[in-house]
Amino acid sequence: MKGHFRILIFAGLAFVSAVGRLAFPVQISSQQEAEDARPEADGEHLRVETEYGPLHLWCPTNYDPRTAGTVIYIHGYFTSVDQTWADDQLAMQFRDSDRNALFIAIQAPQSNGEDVSWKSVDELLQTVRDRAPFPLPQGPLVVVGHSGGFRTILLWLPDPRVQNIILLDGLYRGQAEFHYWLRPHPHTQPHRMVLVSSDTWRQANQFARHTSGTAQRKSIPTKPSSFTARETHARLLYLRSQYDHSEMISSGKVIPVLLQITPIKALAAEKSRPAATPQHKPPPA
Repeated sequence: MKGHFRILIFAGLAFVSAVGRLAFPVQISSQQEAEDARPEADGEHLRVETEYGPLHLWCPTNYDPRTAGTVIYIHGYFTSVDQTWADDQLAMQFRDSDRNALFIAIQAPQSNGEDVSWKSVDELLQTVRDRAPFPLPQGPLVVVGHSGGFRTILLWLPDPRVQNIILLDGLYRGQAEFHYWLRPHPHTQPHRMVLVSSDTWRQANQFARHTSGTAQRKSIPTKPSSFTARETHARLLYLRSQYDHSEMISSGKVIPVLLQITPIKALAAEKSRPAATPQHKPPPA
């Protein structure tokens, strides 16, 4: 009887072991397919599936993590991160900014009925650190949000790493929270916002009037050198956009220019790192 019992246990262990050997390669293969970088826009692009939706990561060929910053892009309503990545050619816009940065585009709500996907900057950056082949930089963090992307930004304001925000026609709500965030606080670095308006010009006008240290322009320059020193260092830089709500994202003439007046440094042509050799193409969006 004991011998029969030992045989049953051995058979059960053998079955579990066989299932594990069958499942393990499948799991690794799926993850490998989703997490191999591939060339795009003179850099490397990686699409990562997470429990909060896909992430698109891009870094330039001359990326130097020792001096780099991080740019997080948050899309607006009626689109997804996959759609805006392709339709608005975000990798090319990031390239055109000429910034030494790791660029991260995240999934965000597509309507008022959807919840914010990434409620924590820390969890987002930890996910990137764990899943990406690119070293995570220690330099400045810049958050770029379009339209309904403001909802994600509002949840991130208490994070001390969030010191630079570019809000593209997204001041629909949260004026009190943004005012508080812009105020000087003891023992914290100064915060800075670039506020662009088109559909939200009424809200933005009022917000700018009630914010001390505001610099204003009636349009977005085509070159960053057109900004004055006061404008590039103002606590709030308020820009009326000559591009409409969607065009300011799709035109490729706004994001690259505004990123060039952030604290993130320009790329150094002489500093390059070996490009990773992609082995698998990421799954289609």
